[in-house]
Amino acid sequence: MKRINPQTNSQFRRGDLRMDGYIFFAYTNKRKLDGYFKEIWLSPGASQRALLNDRTRKKTKRHGTSSDNANTHA
Repeated sequence: MKRINPQTNSQFRRGDLRMDGYIFFAYTNKRKLDGYFKEIWLSPGASQRALLNDRTRKKTKRHGTSSDNANTHA
């Protein structure tokens, strides 16, 4: 079960801000003893790095790398 964000009355979404400045990143597939999924909260700096890594990973997956393309035409 996913915890509800008290400010929006819906599940936490990537980018939701906590009172201490940490930013919600994702739920894990592991459950805590209270039945809720564990949550990943990142500091603002770590959140920016994760966002850049995610964008880079998606761009590489979509376009491929030049070495990947060279191997497919062999």
